[in-house]
Amino acid sequence: MSYFSTFLSSLFEDGHVLVPEIEPFSEEELSAGREVLCDFEAQYRLALPGGMPSFDLALSEQAAVLFYRACQFAVLRDTPPQQIDEEFSAMQKLPDTPEAHYAVDLVFRFLPDLFRLSKSMMENDPLVIYLKDWANRWPISSVGLKETVSPVQIDGFAKSPGMLRLYCDRILARNDISRLDDPRVRTLVEASWGMYPELAPNIHTHIQHEVKQHDGSDHDH
Repeated sequence: MSYFSTFLSSLFEDGHVLVPEIEPFSEEELSAGREVLCDFEAQYRLALPGGMPSFDLALSEQAAVLFYRACQFAVLRDTPPQQIDEEFSAMQKLPDTPEAHYAVDLVFRFLPDLFRLSKSMMENDPLVIYLKDWANRWPISSVGLKETVSPVQIDGFAKSPGMLRLYCDRILARNDISRLDDPRVRTLVEASWGMYPELAPNIHTHIQHEVKQHDGSDHDH
């Protein structure tokens, strides 16, 4: 098994990974990585809401390679900024579609863990700047992170019922009040929260407070 495929298997299994020194990928490594991605996605999809986009393996592989490199850069702190720029330039070319958000999220949902790994870095560190950009570019993957810029843009996947449902489920699971600004999200979260308020206490308190404020303003008029 290659380092890359072992990394992906460990990431999917328990989130604990080891990374080697940075070397070019061989086709054998990439092929083994694609196999892990396909096998995992087939099982992962079974637990997701209905109406999810089809799986784009090529996009998921690109995201997995970038995430793998980012983990290496977080551990090997002496990487030249130019090398980081070269490795991460591919991210700018990924489309803003439901298929892309789903494919990227397969690995990028571990982005909060990568932020924790890099928390000792300076704010202006090239890797940290890229991670913040990724957190804003891929909002499903960054739920719970404080490093995102509000309002978060979700137009790339909001028309996919399955992706919007996944996003809202994550917001509830991580009690992320900052994501409630979008009315599309708010409506779905409120509908879910109404059934299980104890599962999202922060959101429960936030919405109750807003309702009381609204009632108060109504009485004032």
